[in-house]
Amino acid sequence: MENPLEKKRRGYLSFFCDGVIDSVAHRELDIKKKSSAYYKQGYDFGLTFRDALTKEDLDEIRQEKK
Repeated sequence: MENPLEKKRRGYLSFFCDGVIDSVAHRELDIKKKSSAYYKQGYDFGLTFRDALTKEDLDEIRQEKK
């Protein structure tokens, strides 16, 4: 049986992960979850991650063309 603190942490992590997935894969904010601070942090992290990934991919493509 898990204690209440573990259950709470799992909920926070779930909201963070949902934010990351929505920003990277779906590219839109979920209206139902946008009030969660953890969801917003995950969404912001996902946007930053997606931008960095895109820049690296573009740099790699440019190097291959040379």
